Amino acid sequence: MTTQQRNAIRVVVGLLIASLTVSVTIAVLTLVFHPGGLTATTWTRSAMVLALAGLYVWLAPRLLRGVATAHRRVRIASAAGFVAVAFVFLTSQNPAWLRGLQGVQLGLLAVLIVAVNRPVVRSAFPAVVDERPRNRRAAWLLVLAAPVVAELTLGTIPLRQEWALLVFTPMYGGGALLVRELVRRTGGGYANLLLMGVAYGVVEEGIVLQSLTSPNLYHAAEWAPRLFGLNTDYALLNLVYHAVFSVTIPVVLVELCFPAHGTRPYLRRGGLIATGLIAAFGAFVVRVSVPPSQDPGYTMPLAPALVFAAVALLLAVVALRVHLRPATALRLRSALVPPRPLVVGLVTGVGALAFFVLVWPFGGAHQPLFTRGAWALLPMLGATIVVISLVYVMSRWSAAAGWTRAHVIAACTGALAAHTTFGLIGQASGALDRGFLAAVVLATLALGTVAARRSPAPAPAPALQPA
Repeated sequence: MTTQQRNAIRVVVGLLIASLTVSVTIAVLTLVFHPGGLTATTWTRSAMVLALAGLYVWLAPRLLRGVATAHRRVRIASAAGFVAVAFVFLTSQNPAWLRGLQGVQLGLLAVLIVAVNRPVVRSAFPAVVDERPRNRRAAWLLVLAAPVVAELTLGTIPLRQEWALLVFTPMYGGGALLVRELVRRTGGGYANLLLMGVAYGVVEEGIVLQSLTSPNLYHAAEWAPRLFGLNTDYALLNLVYHAVFSVTIPVVLVELCFPAHGTRPYLRRGGLIATGLIAAFGAFVVRVSVPPSQDPGYTMPLAPALVFAAVALLLAVVALRVHLRPATALRLRSALVPPRPLVVGLVTGVGALAFFVLVWPFGGAHQPLFTRGAWALLPMLGATIVVISLVYVMSRWSAAAGWTRAHVIAACTGALAAHTTFGLIGQASGALDRGFLAAVVLATLALGTVAARRSPAPAPAPALQPA
């Protein structure tokens, strides 16, 4: 390493220390003065920024030793820190002195990003070439498919407002792609995708939209009795919905479209980082556009914000670290024979439709299944039983040796057709939207049937559990 390179790296380390110092100063002054203008949400965001800056303490000495991974992590951390601080700066109503400190930190992070990416610094570290195959077409298809499946084909976004998909695509598409890449890189299967989908739902609904605790947004607080400030029925509906229809089904459909690529990652390291930043940006766009217009004046208290963050983190850790033991999967495969694909499709279709009917108020009702008061807990219990039964049945069927790609296609077809059918019944408000959703149902059934019939019968498909 040359003298010029060492001096350039020392500048980077100095900027790291300066940024960390400003973060600690912000945290300490916030605790000491406790200004009334600070909200609980701002405290949470500031704590996240401080935690990110704490990584610099560990990275700085490794950077001075010339460790290539430390250089890469500083590049990632500096970009992520800039996005986090900018998010806090733009969305919170802080006192002038605090906004001034945040502005200083933004400036330091901007200079750090430039410094750590200078050619003289990058040349001091050996390049680590990522030779893993990538599939950009599959990645883009997943980005586009996720918001279409989650919003458009359910009828929650009318055709006259389909431009709103542009607002949701970075969060839905980037989030689904990020979840898929993380799960597949850690060797997870469809069960892990579902669990990560729940974590995604907690972040979107609980932290970004604040809908799990808001007393006003979407009138969700009126659907069923609240528990510790939680909109119980809305939480049950959306956490299951995001796990299945926002994440798992779009991922499965795209993987079926690119069978040769299998479950390998679609992105290399740089693409994964970019996807994470895009998903974070999408969450920011939704946060500053939807709650202020649909639920002005509400800010989630600190306690549920911390709980949601902890729950999402715990779910993500379990989803990325815990897999079914191969011996269990082998035992299940040897003991079961799955039914025909048509039966699988009927089961997922009936189950999905029953779930929606039980938990989503429709037909002018204010509570699920036209109940009143605490009686709403009964359809919620029924919906929970439906979900548990479907997970149990599908996990056992998919672990059998006769489970094929045609079964996977049938399962997705049944669930998607049922989900759009409910949108036709409970969401569509005009002839144009009803006609569109009816066409989507027919197209889903037709395409699913053709794809299942053309699928090679001997080809086994992945089980819901990781192999």
